[in-house]
Amino acid sequence: MRLSGYSPDVDSAYILEAAGRFHGHIGPWLALGVRAGLLAKTRLQASHFGLMADVRCPDGTPYTCFLDGVQFSSGCTMGKGNISHHVANGCSVAFRTADATESRRNLVLEVAPGLWAELHESRRLGDRQVTLLGYEVFGRPTELLFHERWESEDGETGGTEPESNGA
Repeated sequence: MRLSGYSPDVDSAYILEAAGRFHGHIGPWLALGVRAGLLAKTRLQASHFGLMADVRCPDGTPYTCFLDGVQFSSGCTMGKGNISHHVANGCSVAFRTADATESRRNLVLEVAPGLWAELHESRRLGDRQVTLLGYEVFGRPTELLFHERWESEDGETGGTEPESNGA
């Protein structure tokens, strides 16, 4: 299946299908988590060993499917200890580099409010419709999926772009 709104360096359909095999099925929350992990690796220029992720979402399906998507695409895993889950009412993830010499800025991705409402309602869909919605969500432009911001370790918001180090 060709995805219209998204084209990373790798075959995007392959990544989503591989994540679906890892997770057990394809759905919108998994797709959203996959996109978050891919975006973090790009924005932070980090490998799966160089990232840390703090995921905030409700405890239970379908919301924790987001957690599996983040694990699959970012390489932040429970086994490596570079991901954590915190129970929250909304859904977001904060990524940071694991290198202590870095400036320690977090890339925070919050699920867009309209998308949160749409996906919350998707819990009533059948299996086929959930799968189709997963592919459709995966293909949407990033700005329709997430509110993206940069934050310092002390919680100060730094806008939508990382600070330049003057180099």
